[in-house]
Amino acid sequence: MDRRWGAEGEYGTGGGNLVSEESMHNLQIAEDLCRKGKPNDAVPYLMIALKDKNNFDAEIKMAFLSPDLFFSVEVLESAEARARALLIQHLGADCFNDCGPCVGKFWDILLTRPYMRVLEALVRMYFETKQYGKAATTIIEMLRLCPGDNMQQRAWLGPLLIRAGRPADALFFCQTWIQFAGKGTLIKGGTAFRAPSDKLLSPDSEEQYAQYPAGNLAHTAALAAFKLWGPCPQAAQLLRIAARTNPAILARIIGRRAQPVEGKMTPRARNGPEDAHDYLWIAQDLWMEPAVWDWACTADPNVLGAILRCCTRPECTAEETEATQFKRCAACQQVMYCGLACQKADWTRHKPDCRKQMEYKKMLKNIANHKPPTDAVGRG
Repeated sequence: MDRRWGAEGEYGTGGGNLVSEESMHNLQIAEDLCRKGKPNDAVPYLMIALKDKNNFDAEIKMAFLSPDLFFSVEVLESAEARARALLIQHLGADCFNDCGPCVGKFWDILLTRPYMRVLEALVRMYFETKQYGKAATTIIEMLRLCPGDNMQQRAWLGPLLIRAGRPADALFFCQTWIQFAGKGTLIKGGTAFRAPSDKLLSPDSEEQYAQYPAGNLAHTAALAAFKLWGPCPQAAQLLRIAARTNPAILARIIGRRAQPVEGKMTPRARNGPEDAHDYLWIAQDLWMEPAVWDWACTADPNVLGAILRCCTRPECTAEETEATQFKRCAACQQVMYCGLACQKADWTRHKPDCRKQMEYKKMLKNIANHKPPTDAVGRG
């Protein structure tokens, strides 16, 4: 998110004047150069920005540009300690205490935002260096400070807990978010861990799970249940639900598609191909373990029915006979065809919807950057 277009653009980074204008100006130049694919040109500006020790966003950017990931971890851990001390200095000694005035409100308090961004960056670097326990612990702290999960870390926590040998906590976390969706703020963002439920869901509850707007949690719940209890009816039920929430995830798993090598991290509609891509980037290898993959393919006959697709051209009756057999429209990623002939024949009908979807994605991107939505539509 471009901070120039949000509250921090108006009130200063972190909502105050803790970072000099010169430092922020050079960071903005560096960030713009990185967006243009010129990271080497950005480094001199970052070096100037880093002269201000309160510019933690510059340290984050430098950490991501470093080829030495373990050095990046050290940089970010140092930044976290200093940013924490700065918050205590300005918000009070009890600002990190559960009973203090700030815990539960982080991110809403502008001054805390650079600190939260440092934690987010640490999660990524811990993941990249396979320090999964530390990554999970960092997200748990983020959710304690900001239970509403403004930084959308819940998709990461479940797979990280499984990697850290904590499938029961992963399952409890996913169950908690799905069961309490939209019903208020969860205690510690769903990380007040207890034993997960081992009961089969009623038909009504199964439908509720299937309608949850974050299919990555349903998939993690199924995987965690299998890791915890083996090929049991509970795990099979969760897998069936997962296949309904975002079929693209299991389709790529069962179809043995290559794991994405990096995340897209772009604005998107929930449970779309971008969501599937990012979830598989952080979790697909867990699903490709032989025992897990065999179970995913055979646990429930309804799973395959949920992920196999029909050709989008209305006049065509072709259906997939294996996962990910048909190709998606490269532009909108919303429709799929049995072959190039059907794609060409359907273009006149699909073209308006395709352009509308591309405009919608532009609008989401601009909203994420706090730019006027009108910038996103009606062009080209």
